[in-house]
Order: sequence, then structure tokens, then C-alpha cells
Amino acid sequence: MIDDNCVELQRKITKLEQQLQSDKQRHAADLAAQEELIRHEKLALLAQVADIVGHELRNPLGVINNAVYFLQTVLAEADATVKEYLGIINGEIAEAERIVSDLLDAVRTKPPQTDIVDVAALIAQTLPRCQIPADVDVRQHIPETLSAIRVDPAQMQQVLWNLVTNAVEAMPQGGLLEITASEDKQAHSVRIDIHDSGAGIAPEQQNRLFQPLFTTKTRRIGLGLAVVKNLTQANGGKVAVNSESGKGATFTIILPAGSE
Repeated sequence: MIDDNCVELQRKITKLEQQLQSDKQRHAADLAAQEELIRHEKLALLAQVADIVGHELRNPLGVINNAVYFLQTVLAEADATVKEYLGIINGEIAEAERIVSDLLDAVRTKPPQTDIVDVAALIAQTLPRCQIPADVDVRQHIPETLSAIRVDPAQMQQVLWNLVTNAVEAMPQGGLLEITASEDKQAHSVRIDIHDSGAGIAPEQQNRLFQPLFTTKTRRIGLGLAVVKNLTQANGGKVAVNSESGKGATFTIILPAGSE
């Protein structure tokens, strides 16, 4: 009799555990759907102003950039302070242009011009564009036998640039940046992981990272990761993040493999 009661109790516990797991999965799916809906609503709102803002800002930025170039030419013999401030202006122009580009890319993704691309070559072309301090150690783990991917090279360089730049900014005191690639032959896909040894990302922030206008950084308007998601999806891929407090963060993109 006792054995029968134990069996029945165990059966009820198992059923409750299964129900709890099902409820968790349903809640996660509902949350993901809600986040995606919010994301699309924000993109629609941004689209209404992106073209106007982009046009209105790029013209004066171009004028300022030309003026700085002229001053750098005629003041070639100026003292170090003048050259320093002209360099600061140049840097701020580049930052403003990056924000405009991110705004336009976030709401108006061009159809990808896909090609067969070698992953190691793609990373090698991207890293020199990134400002990586001397105190950040970059390590790459790219198998020589890794299949190529079928993507738009320019768009994927933009994706990798954003992810590497974010990883570097997450390590203001220096650290380790690891870029790892692997292949799932059954799924016919290639996975690229970009890991930093920074402080990590809070759990409550991870679901919102790819939302337009969400940022945890000063002097950012929260478009870089929205661009990453848009361009990755446009190229038939997926992007995800995994992070633990104090153990850094890993951004993963999964892209379709291509044949030579």
C-alpha cells in the first residue's frame, strides 16, 4: 500500500514538473513574441524620421568635414594644441556620421548581394577597421577546414564591426577578445562567437539588447545591435547573446554555409 502511494505521489510530481516546464516554455515564447512586436513598432517609428534626419544631418556634416580638411591643410605648421583640437573635431564628425548610418541601417536594410565568403578572410578584413587598444588581447579560433558562408560581405563586415566594437567597449581596462568559428554540417550553417572578458550583461537587459533605442552606454542611442540583428536576419542568419555576471558576454551569429 505504501509503495502504491509512493508511485502515485511520484507520478503527480512528474506531472507537475512537466506542467511547470511547459508553462516556462510558453512564457518564454510569449515574452519573445512581445519583444519582437515592440522591436518592429520602434523600427516603424524610426522609419518615419530616419530619411529626413539622415539628409538634414549629412549635408552639414559634409561641410564641417571639408572645412576641417581645409584648416588642417593651411595650418600644417600649427602647434600641437591646434592639431589636437582639429583631430577632436574630426573624431566627433566620424561619430556623428556613424550614428546617422546606424539610424538608416536600422530601419532600411538593403537586400543583400550574397557571395561565397571565407570566414577567416572576412574577419581579417574587419579587424583593421576596429579600434582595438593594445591592452585587449585578440585570439582567433578559426578551423582551416571551415566551410565558407553565403552572405553579403559588406553587410557582414558591418555586423562583425559592431560586435567587435561592443566587445572592446565592454573591457575599458583591457581583457581578452575571442573570435571562434565552428560548423554544423547537418544544419548547413556556420557559427561565429565573439566573446569578451568584461563585466557581463545583466539578465534583465539581455532580452532588450537588440531593441532599437535601448543602450546601457553613454553617448550611444542604441542602434548598433538593432543593425546587427537586421543585417544578420537579412542574410538568412540568427543572432543571440549569452552572458553571466563577471564572466563577460558572448554574441553568436549563425549563418548559412555556402559551397565553393
